[in-house]
Amino acid sequence: MKWKALAACALTAVALAVAGCGGGQSSSGKAGAPQGPDLKGKKLVMYVSFHEDTAKQLADSFKKKTGADVSFIRLPTGEALARIQAEKDAPKADIWLGGTADAHAKAAADGLLEAYKSPNAGMILPEYQDKDGYWYGTYLEVMSIGYNEKRFKEEFEPKGVKAPETLEDLLKPEFKGEIIMPDPRKSGTGNTFISSVLQQMGPEKGWAYLKALKPQVAQFTPSGFTPGQKTGAGEYLVCLNFISDQTLVSAKGQKIHSTIYDQAGWTTCPVGKIKNHANDEAAKAFIDFVLTKEAGDILVKTTHGVACNPDVAPPEGMKPLKELPLFKEYDLIKAGADKQKNCDEFFAD
Repeated sequence: MKWKALAACALTAVALAVAGCGGGQSSSGKAGAPQGPDLKGKKLVMYVSFHEDTAKQLADSFKKKTGADVSFIRLPTGEALARIQAEKDAPKADIWLGGTADAHAKAAADGLLEAYKSPNAGMILPEYQDKDGYWYGTYLEVMSIGYNEKRFKEEFEPKGVKAPETLEDLLKPEFKGEIIMPDPRKSGTGNTFISSVLQQMGPEKGWAYLKALKPQVAQFTPSGFTPGQKTGAGEYLVCLNFISDQTLVSAKGQKIHSTIYDQAGWTTCPVGKIKNHANDEAAKAFIDFVLTKEAGDILVKTTHGVACNPDVAPPEGMKPLKELPLFKEYDLIKAGADKQKNCDEFFAD
């Protein structure tokens, strides 16, 4: 992926509008609300690896436009991938929505996804979709260090402790047992973290850092969202997960101070069509729909992430992507390919 596209995702406007959910595109970009195909009597089953509220709003909007009967099961990224693998000869779902791009790339490489060239692919910049159509990015996620503001001010600030805002800060003895992060074996968020650290620091320094961090962590969670929830509730002081998860918790009144640390890892949350699934017409129509501005607006509102459709405004208060201190050379495909060996090494002792 090229870094210049990251800035373009936030700053560039692509003059395309969808004439229908799977229909043609309008060159004017001023067409009215798209009308979906008639899918009454058709069923769509999804495995969803992001927020349930986001999935519900997307499902309800798609159902309203098409008449399709939509259902979904919420699963962490690793569990969803394992289930799709186990069901490969008789899939029980049509779509995998959410998770991380490295996991979708792994699923595609293992023959678990089916390529689909959506007519709406032009709504998404090329850097945020698989070139063969196995998956399309819907929104971007960025790693962040978050801490519970109330607990820090009451318990740590009076002792002269500096707020944790860098990766090195997490190694301080005062934070031992106060950190919570996702389990990289089960969570795409967790895998994004350890893989980006290893890629950015290099194997020697990266493993030295991760081995020092591990005993500092009190809990590894199956879900990437849980660390933000537990930190917001005050169960832990510090969380390592995506900034959009932290801001969602803060928006509900449990204030988390979030810092996108230098050279932070990032990913896209894709949508892909499961191979050998039953409901092909509805699956294709849903992919077409989720790439549109209408769906992008839902994604931004419910996740606080940055939509991969550049026609969609970024969430309020989010800096332009070109100003974020991201690890520009992060390789999503490598992250997926190296996941098993990295997890084995991380939990070796």
